[in-house]
Amino acid sequence: MQSPSQYWSLTYGTAPTIWTEEVSNGQSSRAQSIGRLNSTSSGYSSSSNSVNTTHFIDSYCSGSDPPFSPQRLSEEQFDIIDDLHYEDVDDMGLIDCELLHQNREALIRNLYNAEQAYLDSLNQLVTLFMQPLRKDAQQPSSNFIGMKKIICTEQEIQRLFGNIEDILEVQREIVATLDLRLRMWGPTQIISDVFQGWFKKLVEVYTPYFNNYDNSATTYERLRSYQPFRKFTDTLHKEPALRGATLSSLLQLPVKAINRHAQLITELAEATAPLHPDYVGLKMCRRRVHHLVKEIQPKVEDCDNIDQVLSIHRSLSNAPFTIKKGRRLILQAEVSRTFVHSRMVGERRLYILFSDFLAFVRPRQHSEVLQYKGHLNLERARVKPMAPEEVNGRENCIGITPLYQGVDIIDTTLMTYPTIHVIQLSSPTEQQEWLDKVSMVINKLNTKADQRRAATSNSSRYTCSVLTPYYFTDANITL
Repeated sequence: MQSPSQYWSLTYGTAPTIWTEEVSNGQSSRAQSIGRLNSTSSGYSSSSNSVNTTHFIDSYCSGSDPPFSPQRLSEEQFDIIDDLHYEDVDDMGLIDCELLHQNREALIRNLYNAEQAYLDSLNQLVTLFMQPLRKDAQQPSSNFIGMKKIICTEQEIQRLFGNIEDILEVQREIVATLDLRLRMWGPTQIISDVFQGWFKKLVEVYTPYFNNYDNSATTYERLRSYQPFRKFTDTLHKEPALRGATLSSLLQLPVKAINRHAQLITELAEATAPLHPDYVGLKMCRRRVHHLVKEIQPKVEDCDNIDQVLSIHRSLSNAPFTIKKGRRLILQAEVSRTFVHSRMVGERRLYILFSDFLAFVRPRQHSEVLQYKGHLNLERARVKPMAPEEVNGRENCIGITPLYQGVDIIDTTLMTYPTIHVIQLSSPTEQQEWLDKVSMVINKLNTKADQRRAATSNSSRYTCSVLTPYYFTDANITL
């Protein structure tokens, strides 16, 4: 199509006067639709964005005729003339409907791809790690020199992997149902019925995995110190198929699975129009999956806390303690240590409050390594806020006094006095938070210690009653 000329001449019947109007390129379509315009040449040129101007050229066919003044058409009249009864397709909403369909289909594809990738990772976890370890554990072993040692026992494999095989089977069903539904996918296809079949199975297989996660993490860290296991895992970590994944990272994947399901189902429900056949079903699925996430969220947060503890332990250098089942991260902050009745202020340290002790470390510059500097056992310890006059006017300080130590076993003479450990926090709010958290840890440790002492006392009393010898007297002897 040729671009319209920038000048058009309008002839009204047989009127002797010609009206010439300059029309910009952006408005040429309106002039074309009138059908009464004849292009004329002109030597004048202007840009497409120039303002329209109207020029009147009055000519007379005869000198006696009065001048003719043409009438300019209004926008409303142009609209009437330009109305050719053409109905735009977009007015019917077909384009919007197509975009919604494409958006839903893209979300379904993303869901399928994510579940397929998760299935591949689970397959690698089972086929590359679990099955070879189980096969090795079933072989007879010997402790003779030169004989091969087993990498880990059947019991350790069970603690390490938990019910990962059950999760793998459920994931295979999820991917299979998604694949079957995508093969018949269309604009009005529903998928909420597929989601409804997932929820019960997810609860059944993931709850035991969450409950065993602490066992899995501590078993992995302990086995990593065993040379045959470390050699086995280090060799497999170089496999190209893993693409940088490790046994530890693969074991962490099920913890995030249900939250991923919830996010994708929510996005799909929000992208479904109210008139779609699956709108009500997806809204029900969204409510149900949110309830499921709320139900398991404490277990997921506990698993995340275990991962944080593992990360800290792996970063510690020269620490005298190892990972322990049940240990949790309570609080951590970079603070300064100060001293009672002294102007000396210690170097800033990273204080890490665990559920069984308080550690303080120094982060190494340009490194993720944490250099161990010391720790405080909190069982039977005492904690209190420090008055500013006790610490040379410093505010927001707390003091922690551990249990008496250094008692001579022979004459029970106290060898050393307890030392109060004072740390300065940044604000009254942080001071109160540390007081509450440290007090909570101390109380829980004291309660567990009392329970152990009571159990030991009952066990000793039972053992003494069972092992007490029976002395025969003359009255008991029957000849």
